Amino acid sequence: MANAEKPKSYREMSQQLEEIMEWFESGDIDIDEAIKKYEEATKLLDEMEKYLKTAENKIKKISTAK
Repeated sequence: MANAEKPKSYREMSQQLEEIMEWFESGDIDIDEAIKKYEEATKLLDEMEKYLKTAENKIKKISTAK
């Protein structure tokens, strides 16, 4: 039985993205690693966008429930 991965918090995703950006800004970049980091950053941005959209929908539901 595979363990389900705990969803990342927005803060965790943001920190990961910041680490990737700092790596790119370091100037010591390997092209193969850069491609992997770019793909990881793109995935993180997609996850963060989904997270924010879900949060927005929850807030709208709470606001309209009043």
